Amino acid sequence: MKRTVAIMVILLSILACEPEDSKISKDCTYTATVVDLKGTDGCGFVFKLDNGDYLEPVWRWGWCATPPLPKEATEDPLWDFRFVDGQHVLLGFEPAEEKGGICMAGEKVYITCLEVIGEVAVE
Repeated sequence: MKRTVAIMVILLSILACEPEDSKISKDCTYTATVVDLKGTDGCGFVFKLDNGDYLEPVWRWGWCATPPLPKEATEDPLWDFRFVDGQHVLLGFEPAEEKGGICMAGEKVYITCLEVIGEVAVE
């Protein structure tokens, strides 16, 4: 009986542990602010999470957008997103580890979900 209880406790503790990649979400579970880093060498717009981490969004389909694009490209959350400095968003993301860049402001990610929160005055 004691052995069974011990095994159950060990299994429950393992299952209760949060995985290392728990910061990754395909749902819009993170709040962030759009930040314009175009003045920094090699940078553009990034997302700043509430915890202060920066995410550098990359597009799966490249940036030249030479037709014909796959149907999935037009369904990508960044397809028609207009970056506005200071805009608040909800987002989900996954690592884009195979992508490189020169900005080095944050982690390269594919945006999997993106929703605008409120409005920002555009000049």
